[in-house]
Amino acid sequence: MKPRTKREREVTELSSKLPPISDKQKDWAKEHVFPHEAYKCAGWYWCSDCGEQWFMGGTEENGIECPYCHKKLKIVANRKQKSIEREYMTIVTTCKGYQVLRHVYCERWFRKKGTVKHPSERIGYYFQEMVQEWINVKGEKTVIARAMNMGGNGWLYDSDMSIKYEGYNYYSGRYYAIAGYIYPSVKLLPELKKRGLSKKILDETTPSRLMIRLLQGGNDCELCIKTKQYSMLKHLSRQGIYQIRYKPSFNICNRNHYIIKDASMWNDYIELLLYFNKDIRNAKFICPKNLKKEHDTLLLRKQKKEEEERKKRDKEARIKAAIRKKEDIKNFYKTHVMFFGIEIKGDGITIHPLESVTQFYQEAKAMHHCVFGSSYYSRGDCLILSARDSRGNRLETIEINLKTFEIIQSRAVCNGQSKRHNDIINLVKKNIKLIKQRIAA
Repeated sequence: MKPRTKREREVTELSSKLPPISDKQKDWAKEHVFPHEAYKCAGWYWCSDCGEQWFMGGTEENGIECPYCHKKLKIVANRKQKSIEREYMTIVTTCKGYQVLRHVYCERWFRKKGTVKHPSERIGYYFQEMVQEWINVKGEKTVIARAMNMGGNGWLYDSDMSIKYEGYNYYSGRYYAIAGYIYPSVKLLPELKKRGLSKKILDETTPSRLMIRLLQGGNDCELCIKTKQYSMLKHLSRQGIYQIRYKPSFNICNRNHYIIKDASMWNDYIELLLYFNKDIRNAKFICPKNLKKEHDTLLLRKQKKEEEERKKRDKEARIKAAIRKKEDIKNFYKTHVMFFGIEIKGDGITIHPLESVTQFYQEAKAMHHCVFGSSYYSRGDCLILSARDSRGNRLETIEINLKTFEIIQSRAVCNGQSKRHNDIINLVKKNIKLIKQRIAA
Protein backbone atom coordinates (compact mmCIF):
# COMPACT_ATOMS: atom_id res chain seq x y z
CA MET A 1 0.00 0.00 0.00
CA LYS A 2 1.36 3.43 -0.87
CA PRO A 3 2.18 5.86 1.96
CA ARG A 4 -0.47 8.58 2.13
CA THR A 5 0.27 10.69 5.21
CA LYS A 6 3.35 12.63 6.21
CA ARG A 7 4.13 10.11 8.95
CA GLU A 8 3.78 7.15 6.59
CA ARG A 9 6.10 8.76 4.02
CA GLU A 10 8.67 9.52 6.74
CA VAL A 11 8.52 5.97 8.11
CA THR A 12 8.84 4.45 4.63
CA GLU A 13 11.95 6.52 3.96
CA LEU A 14 13.54 5.66 7.33
CA SER A 15 12.71 1.97 6.88
CA SER A 16 14.69 1.83 3.64
CA LYS A 17 17.77 3.04 5.53
CA LEU A 18 17.69 0.37 8.26
CA PRO A 19 20.58 -2.11 8.11
CA PRO A 20 19.79 -5.70 7.09
CA ILE A 21 19.62 -8.47 9.67
CA SER A 22 23.22 -9.22 10.64
CA ASP A 23 24.94 -12.61 10.89
CA LYS A 24 25.43 -11.98 14.60
CA GLN A 25 21.68 -11.63 15.08
CA LYS A 26 21.04 -14.77 13.03
CA ASP A 27 23.59 -16.72 15.10
CA TRP A 28 21.85 -15.56 18.28
CA ALA A 29 18.52 -16.77 16.88
CA LYS A 30 19.98 -20.17 16.04
CA GLU A 31 21.17 -20.52 19.62
CA HIS A 32 18.23 -19.05 21.59
CA VAL A 33 15.08 -19.13 19.44
CA PHE A 34 14.97 -22.82 18.54
CA PRO A 35 14.86 -25.66 21.10
CA HIS A 36 17.87 -27.98 21.37
CA GLU A 37 16.56 -31.51 21.66
CA ALA A 38 17.75 -35.10 21.41
CA TYR A 39 15.08 -37.42 20.03
CA LYS A 40 15.19 -40.80 21.69
CA CYS A 41 13.81 -44.11 20.40
CA ALA A 42 14.84 -47.61 21.59
CA GLY A 43 18.17 -46.42 22.99
CA TRP A 44 19.07 -44.41 19.88
CA TYR A 45 19.42 -40.62 20.01
CA TRP A 46 19.66 -38.07 17.26
CA CYS A 47 20.47 -34.37 17.58
CA SER A 48 18.16 -31.60 16.34
CA ASP A 49 21.18 -29.30 15.86
CA CYS A 50 23.41 -31.46 13.67
CA GLY A 51 21.28 -34.48 12.72
CA GLU A 52 23.87 -37.01 13.92
CA GLN A 53 22.70 -40.14 15.75
CA TRP A 54 24.26 -42.42 18.31
CA PHE A 55 23.36 -45.29 20.62
CA MET A 56 23.56 -45.03 24.39
CA GLY A 57 22.07 -47.38 26.96
CA GLY A 58 20.54 -46.29 30.26
CA THR A 59 18.42 -43.27 30.97
CA GLU A 60 19.25 -39.59 31.38
CA GLU A 61 16.97 -37.28 33.34
CA ASN A 62 18.78 -33.93 33.17
CA GLY A 63 19.50 -33.85 29.45
CA ILE A 64 22.41 -35.06 27.37
CA GLU A 65 25.35 -33.68 25.40
CA CYS A 66 25.66 -34.38 21.70
CA PRO A 67 29.00 -36.21 21.10
CA TYR A 68 29.32 -34.52 17.67
CA CYS A 69 28.34 -30.83 18.08
CA HIS A 70 28.63 -30.83 21.92
CA LYS A 71 25.34 -28.99 22.43
CA LYS A 72 23.36 -29.51 25.63
CA LEU A 73 20.15 -31.24 24.57
CA LYS A 74 16.82 -31.91 26.18
CA ILE A 75 15.71 -35.52 25.76
CA VAL A 76 12.38 -36.04 23.98
CA ALA A 77 10.92 -39.51 23.40
CA ASN A 78 9.87 -39.28 19.77
CA ARG A 79 10.10 -41.30 16.57
CA LYS A 80 10.19 -38.32 14.24
CA GLN A 81 12.92 -38.29 11.59
CA LYS A 82 12.44 -34.74 10.36
CA SER A 83 10.83 -31.53 11.53
CA ILE A 84 10.29 -27.85 10.72
CA GLU A 85 10.17 -25.21 13.46
CA ARG A 86 8.98 -21.62 13.01
CA GLU A 87 9.50 -18.77 15.48
CA TYR A 88 9.96 -14.99 15.55
CA MET A 89 12.88 -12.89 16.77
CA THR A 90 12.15 -9.26 17.66
CA ILE A 91 14.86 -6.62 17.39
CA VAL A 92 14.02 -3.57 19.52
CA THR A 93 15.72 -0.39 18.35
CA THR A 94 15.14 3.33 17.77
CA CYS A 95 15.35 5.54 14.72
CA LYS A 96 14.87 9.34 14.51
CA GLY A 97 12.44 9.60 17.45
CA TYR A 98 10.59 6.37 16.64
CA GLN A 99 10.55 3.16 18.66
CA VAL A 100 11.08 0.42 16.10
CA LEU A 101 10.24 -3.27 16.47
CA ARG A 102 11.66 -5.45 13.73
CA HIS A 103 10.05 -8.91 13.66
CA VAL A 104 12.18 -11.53 11.91
CA TYR A 105 10.64 -14.81 10.78
CA CYS A 106 12.99 -17.68 11.75
CA GLU A 107 12.63 -21.16 10.32
CA ARG A 108 14.73 -24.26 10.92
CA TRP A 109 14.32 -27.61 9.19
CA PHE A 110 16.33 -30.64 10.16
CA ARG A 111 16.51 -34.31 9.26
CA LYS A 112 17.95 -37.40 10.87
CA LYS A 113 21.23 -38.76 9.52
CA GLY A 114 20.54 -41.37 6.86
CA THR A 115 17.36 -39.76 5.56
CA VAL A 116 19.34 -37.50 3.16
CA LYS A 117 22.42 -38.16 1.05
CA HIS A 118 24.57 -35.10 1.81
CA PRO A 119 25.34 -33.86 5.39
CA SER A 120 24.64 -30.25 4.35
CA GLU A 121 21.00 -31.18 3.72
CA ARG A 122 20.39 -32.25 7.31
CA ILE A 123 20.05 -28.77 8.83
CA GLY A 124 18.84 -25.57 7.19
CA TYR A 125 17.87 -22.08 8.36
CA TYR A 126 15.80 -19.30 6.85
CA PHE A 127 15.61 -15.73 8.18
CA GLN A 128 13.43 -12.98 6.72
CA GLU A 129 12.24 -9.70 8.20
CA MET A 130 8.45 -9.68 7.92
CA VAL A 131 7.11 -6.81 10.02
CA GLN A 132 8.31 -3.45 11.29
CA GLU A 133 6.30 -1.56 13.92
CA TRP A 134 7.14 2.15 14.11
CA ILE A 135 5.81 3.90 17.23
CA ASN A 136 6.21 7.64 17.88
CA VAL A 137 6.25 9.38 21.28
CA LYS A 138 2.46 9.91 21.12
CA GLY A 139 1.86 6.15 20.90
CA GLU A 140 0.81 6.27 17.23
CA LYS A 141 1.85 3.17 15.32
CA THR A 142 2.71 2.68 11.67
CA VAL A 143 3.19 -0.85 10.29
CA ILE A 144 5.43 -1.86 7.42
CA ALA A 145 5.17 -5.52 6.46
CA ARG A 146 5.19 -8.06 3.69
CA ALA A 147 1.97 -9.32 2.14
CA MET A 148 -0.05 -12.21 3.55
CA ASN A 149 -2.17 -14.88 1.95
CA MET A 150 -5.94 -14.38 2.04
CA GLY A 151 -7.07 -15.22 5.56
CA GLY A 152 -3.75 -14.19 7.09
CA ASN A 153 -2.49 -17.77 7.38
CA GLY A 154 0.90 -17.35 5.70
CA TRP A 155 3.44 -14.86 4.42
CA LEU A 156 4.32 -14.11 0.82
CA TYR A 157 8.05 -14.26 1.43
CA ASP A 158 9.12 -12.61 -1.83
CA SER A 159 6.75 -9.66 -1.57
CA ASP A 160 8.02 -6.15 -0.85
CA MET A 161 7.71 -4.38 2.50
CA SER A 162 4.98 -1.74 2.37
CA ILE A 163 2.56 0.18 4.58
CA LYS A 164 -0.12 -2.03 6.13
CA TYR A 165 -3.18 -1.35 8.25
CA GLU A 166 -4.13 -3.43 11.25
CA GLY A 167 -7.64 -4.55 12.00
CA TYR A 168 -10.16 -7.26 11.31
CA ASN A 169 -12.60 -7.61 8.45
CA TYR A 170 -14.87 -10.35 7.14
CA TYR A 171 -12.32 -11.78 4.74
CA SER A 172 -9.08 -11.67 6.68
CA GLY A 173 -7.54 -10.65 9.98
CA ARG A 174 -4.44 -8.45 10.05
CA TYR A 175 -2.72 -8.17 13.41
CA TYR A 176 0.99 -7.40 13.28
CA ALA A 177 1.74 -7.11 17.03
CA ILE A 178 4.08 -10.10 17.43
CA ALA A 179 5.54 -11.38 20.71
CA GLY A 180 8.81 -12.87 19.50
CA TYR A 181 12.08 -13.71 21.25
CA ILE A 182 13.69 -10.37 22.18
CA TYR A 183 17.22 -9.85 20.85
CA PRO A 184 19.49 -8.87 23.80
CA SER A 185 20.65 -5.53 22.38
CA VAL A 186 17.62 -3.37 23.19
CA LYS A 187 17.35 0.37 22.46
CA LEU A 188 14.44 2.28 23.94
CA LEU A 189 13.08 5.80 23.63
CA PRO A 190 13.85 8.05 26.63
CA GLU A 191 10.09 8.30 27.31
CA LEU A 192 9.92 4.53 27.74
CA LYS A 193 13.05 4.38 29.88
CA LYS A 194 11.49 6.93 32.24
CA ARG A 195 8.59 4.53 32.74
CA GLY A 196 10.95 1.72 33.71
CA LEU A 197 10.66 -0.43 30.59
CA SER A 198 13.42 -3.02 30.08
CA LYS A 199 14.19 -6.18 28.10
CA LYS A 200 13.15 -8.41 31.02
CA ILE A 201 9.67 -6.86 30.95
CA LEU A 202 9.40 -7.06 27.17
CA ASP A 203 10.11 -10.81 27.30
CA GLU A 204 6.91 -11.33 29.30
CA THR A 205 4.52 -9.24 27.19
CA THR A 206 3.52 -8.24 23.67
CA PRO A 207 6.07 -5.42 23.27
CA SER A 208 4.32 -3.00 20.91
CA ARG A 209 1.01 -3.05 22.78
CA LEU A 210 2.73 -2.36 26.11
CA MET A 211 4.84 0.45 24.61
CA ILE A 212 1.79 2.14 23.07
CA ARG A 213 -0.07 1.87 26.36
CA LEU A 214 2.82 3.44 28.27
CA LEU A 215 3.27 6.27 25.76
CA GLN A 216 -0.46 7.01 25.81
CA GLY A 217 -0.50 7.31 29.61
CA GLY A 218 -1.05 3.75 30.83
CA ASN A 219 -0.61 4.51 34.54
CA ASP A 220 -1.50 0.99 35.67
CA CYS A 221 1.22 -0.53 33.48
CA GLU A 222 3.80 1.94 34.76
CA LEU A 223 2.69 1.22 38.32
CA CYS A 224 3.21 -2.53 37.80
CA ILE A 225 6.67 -1.93 36.34
CA LYS A 226 7.91 0.42 39.05
CA THR A 227 6.56 -1.74 41.89
CA LYS A 228 7.99 -4.88 40.23
CA GLN A 229 4.57 -6.51 40.01
CA TYR A 230 5.56 -8.31 36.82
CA SER A 231 2.99 -11.08 37.22
CA MET A 232 0.18 -8.52 37.21
CA LEU A 233 1.71 -6.78 34.19
CA LYS A 234 1.90 -10.09 32.32
CA HIS A 235 -1.71 -10.85 33.28
CA LEU A 236 -2.85 -7.45 31.98
CA SER A 237 -0.90 -8.00 28.76
CA ARG A 238 -2.60 -11.34 28.17
CA GLN A 239 -6.02 -9.79 28.70
CA GLY A 240 -5.22 -6.82 26.50
CA ILE A 241 -7.03 -4.48 28.93
CA TYR A 242 -4.11 -2.91 30.86
CA GLN A 243 -6.34 -1.83 33.75
CA ILE A 244 -5.95 -3.33 37.21
CA ARG A 245 -9.25 -4.79 38.32
CA TYR A 246 -8.96 -4.33 42.09
CA LYS A 247 -6.82 -1.19 42.18
CA PRO A 248 -7.31 -0.20 45.87
CA SER A 249 -6.40 -3.72 47.03
CA PHE A 250 -3.43 -3.75 44.65
CA ASN A 251 -2.18 -0.46 46.13
CA ILE A 252 -2.40 -1.92 49.62
CA CYS A 253 -0.26 -4.85 48.46
CA ASN A 254 2.35 -2.38 47.23
CA ARG A 255 2.30 -0.41 50.49
CA ASN A 256 2.95 -3.66 52.35
CA HIS A 257 5.71 -4.66 49.89
CA TYR A 258 3.73 -7.75 48.92
CA ILE A 259 4.66 -9.13 45.48
CA ILE A 260 1.83 -10.95 43.72
CA LYS A 261 3.37 -14.07 42.19
CA ASP A 262 0.24 -15.29 40.37
CA ALA A 263 -1.98 -12.39 39.31
CA SER A 264 -4.73 -14.55 37.82
CA MET A 265 -5.08 -16.55 41.03
CA TRP A 266 -4.90 -13.38 43.12
CA ASN A 267 -7.83 -11.85 41.19
CA ASP A 268 -9.85 -15.04 41.72
CA TYR A 269 -8.91 -14.96 45.41
CA ILE A 270 -10.20 -11.37 45.75
CA GLU A 271 -13.47 -12.49 44.13
CA LEU A 272 -13.75 -15.25 46.74
CA LEU A 273 -13.13 -12.72 49.53
CA LEU A 274 -15.94 -10.57 48.15
CA TYR A 275 -18.20 -13.63 47.99
CA PHE A 276 -17.69 -14.16 51.73
CA ASN A 277 -18.04 -10.40 52.46
CA LYS A 278 -14.43 -10.07 53.63
CA ASP A 279 -12.68 -6.71 53.78
CA ILE A 280 -10.62 -6.51 50.58
CA ARG A 281 -8.80 -3.43 51.92
CA ASN A 282 -7.35 -5.32 54.84
CA ALA A 283 -3.76 -6.47 54.31
CA LYS A 284 -4.44 -9.53 56.47
CA PHE A 285 -6.74 -10.91 53.78
CA ILE A 286 -5.31 -9.59 50.52
CA CYS A 287 -1.64 -10.34 51.27
CA PRO A 288 -1.66 -14.05 52.16
CA LYS A 289 1.65 -15.81 52.83
CA ASN A 290 0.46 -18.83 50.86
CA LEU A 291 -1.84 -17.56 48.11
CA LYS A 292 -2.62 -20.99 46.64
CA LYS A 293 -3.52 -22.49 50.03
CA GLU A 294 -5.82 -19.60 50.98
CA HIS A 295 -7.37 -19.59 47.49
CA ASP A 296 -8.07 -23.34 47.60
CA THR A 297 -9.47 -23.10 51.16
CA LEU A 298 -11.95 -20.38 50.21
CA LEU A 299 -12.85 -22.17 46.99
CA LEU A 300 -13.66 -25.34 48.96
CA ARG A 301 -15.79 -23.32 51.39
CA LYS A 302 -17.65 -21.74 48.49
CA GLN A 303 -18.28 -25.13 46.88
CA LYS A 304 -19.63 -26.54 50.17
CA LYS A 305 -21.84 -23.50 50.67
CA GLU A 306 -23.19 -23.70 47.13
CA GLU A 307 -23.82 -27.44 47.61
CA GLU A 308 -25.79 -26.74 50.80
CA GLU A 309 -27.77 -24.02 49.03
CA ARG A 310 -28.45 -26.38 46.15
CA LYS A 311 -29.69 -29.08 48.54
CA LYS A 312 -31.87 -26.50 50.29
CA ARG A 313 -33.33 -25.38 46.96
CA ASP A 314 -33.91 -29.00 45.94
CA LYS A 315 -35.65 -29.71 49.25
CA GLU A 316 -37.87 -26.65 48.87
CA ALA A 317 -38.62 -27.68 45.29
CA ARG A 318 -39.56 -31.20 46.44
CA ILE A 319 -41.84 -29.75 49.14
CA LYS A 320 -43.50 -27.45 46.61
CA ALA A 321 -43.85 -30.33 44.16
CA ALA A 322 -45.45 -32.49 46.86
CA ILE A 323 -47.89 -29.71 47.77
CA ARG A 324 -48.67 -29.16 44.10
CA LYS A 325 -49.20 -32.89 43.63
CA LYS A 326 -51.64 -33.00 46.54
CA GLU A 327 -53.54 -30.11 44.99
CA ASP A 328 -53.57 -31.89 41.63
CA ILE A 329 -54.90 -35.07 43.25
CA LYS A 330 -57.60 -33.08 45.05
CA ASN A 331 -58.58 -31.31 41.84
CA PHE A 332 -58.55 -34.63 39.97
CA TYR A 333 -61.13 -36.12 42.32
CA LYS A 334 -63.24 -32.96 42.11
CA THR A 335 -63.33 -32.85 38.32
CA HIS A 336 -63.33 -36.58 37.51
CA VAL A 337 -65.37 -38.24 40.24
CA MET A 338 -68.44 -37.97 37.98
CA PHE A 339 -66.81 -40.38 35.51
CA PHE A 340 -65.95 -43.06 38.05
CA GLY A 341 -67.72 -46.34 37.37
CA ILE A 342 -68.17 -45.85 33.60
CA GLU A 343 -67.59 -49.10 31.75
CA ILE A 344 -67.71 -49.53 27.97
CA LYS A 345 -67.84 -53.09 26.65
CA GLY A 346 -67.92 -54.58 23.20
CA ASP A 347 -66.30 -57.28 21.05
CA GLY A 348 -64.00 -58.56 23.81
CA ILE A 349 -62.85 -55.05 24.80
CA THR A 350 -63.51 -53.35 28.13
CA ILE A 351 -62.82 -49.62 28.60
CA HIS A 352 -62.95 -47.72 31.88
CA PRO A 353 -61.48 -44.43 33.20
CA LEU A 354 -58.40 -44.23 35.39
CA GLU A 355 -59.80 -43.37 38.82
CA SER A 356 -56.71 -42.54 40.91
CA VAL A 357 -53.15 -41.22 40.58
CA THR A 358 -51.93 -44.69 41.49
CA GLN A 359 -53.75 -46.11 38.46
CA PHE A 360 -52.10 -43.44 36.28
CA TYR A 361 -48.70 -44.60 37.60
CA GLN A 362 -49.52 -48.26 36.99
CA GLU A 363 -50.78 -47.51 33.49
CA ALA A 364 -47.65 -45.56 32.57
CA LYS A 365 -45.34 -48.21 33.99
CA ALA A 366 -47.08 -51.03 32.13
CA MET A 367 -47.50 -49.16 28.83
CA HIS A 368 -44.15 -47.29 28.86
CA HIS A 369 -45.57 -43.88 28.02
CA CYS A 370 -45.91 -40.50 29.74
CA VAL A 371 -49.47 -40.49 31.04
CA PHE A 372 -48.11 -40.25 34.60
CA GLY A 373 -44.82 -38.43 33.92
CA SER A 374 -46.62 -35.63 32.07
CA SER A 375 -49.22 -35.35 34.87
CA TYR A 376 -52.30 -36.00 32.75
CA TYR A 377 -54.23 -36.41 36.01
CA SER A 378 -53.80 -32.65 36.63
CA ARG A 379 -55.46 -31.70 33.36
CA GLY A 380 -59.08 -30.81 33.98
CA ASP A 381 -60.08 -30.73 30.32
CA CYS A 382 -59.27 -34.34 29.47
CA LEU A 383 -60.46 -37.81 30.46
CA ILE A 384 -58.05 -40.75 30.39
CA LEU A 385 -59.46 -44.22 29.64
CA SER A 386 -57.77 -47.61 29.70
CA ALA A 387 -58.76 -50.27 27.16
CA ARG A 388 -58.21 -53.97 28.03
CA ASP A 389 -58.97 -57.30 26.38
CA SER A 390 -61.12 -60.13 27.81
CA ARG A 391 -58.12 -61.44 29.81
CA GLY A 392 -57.49 -58.07 31.45
CA ASN A 393 -54.37 -57.25 29.40
CA ARG A 394 -53.90 -53.57 28.65
CA LEU A 395 -54.38 -52.68 24.98
CA GLU A 396 -54.31 -48.88 24.72
CA THR A 397 -54.65 -45.67 26.75
CA ILE A 398 -57.16 -43.17 25.34
CA GLU A 399 -57.32 -39.39 25.88
CA ILE A 400 -60.64 -37.61 25.30
CA ASN A 401 -61.09 -33.85 25.29
CA LEU A 402 -63.98 -32.92 27.57
CA LYS A 403 -64.77 -29.73 25.64
CA THR A 404 -64.97 -31.14 22.13
CA PHE A 405 -65.51 -34.82 23.07
CA GLU A 406 -62.96 -35.78 20.44
CA ILE A 407 -60.40 -38.56 20.84
CA ILE A 408 -57.05 -36.78 21.05
CA GLN A 409 -54.90 -39.89 21.07
CA SER A 410 -54.96 -43.61 21.72
CA ARG A 411 -51.58 -45.17 22.52
CA ALA A 412 -50.48 -48.77 22.97
CA VAL A 413 -47.17 -49.91 24.49
CA CYS A 414 -44.31 -47.42 23.83
CA ASN A 415 -46.75 -45.01 22.16
CA GLY A 416 -47.49 -47.49 19.38
CA GLN A 417 -50.78 -48.91 18.10
CA SER A 418 -52.32 -52.26 18.98
CA LYS A 419 -53.92 -54.66 16.51
CA ARG A 420 -57.33 -53.60 17.79
CA HIS A 421 -56.71 -49.86 17.56
CA ASN A 422 -59.56 -49.18 15.12
CA ASP A 423 -61.99 -51.33 17.16
CA ILE A 424 -61.12 -49.32 20.31
CA ILE A 425 -61.60 -45.97 18.54
CA ASN A 426 -64.98 -47.03 17.08
CA LEU A 427 -66.16 -48.42 20.45
CA VAL A 428 -65.33 -45.15 22.24
CA LYS A 429 -67.04 -43.04 19.57
CA LYS A 430 -70.22 -45.14 19.78
CA ASN A 431 -70.38 -44.71 23.58
CA ILE A 432 -69.27 -41.08 23.89
CA LYS A 433 -72.81 -40.28 25.00
CA LEU A 434 -72.11 -42.01 28.35
CA ILE A 435 -69.45 -39.39 29.09
CA LYS A 436 -71.80 -36.55 28.03
CA GLN A 437 -74.56 -37.91 30.28
CA ARG A 438 -72.24 -37.90 33.32
CA ILE A 439 -71.38 -34.25 32.71
CA ALA A 440 -75.03 -33.28 32.18
CA ALA A 441 -76.02 -35.07 35.37
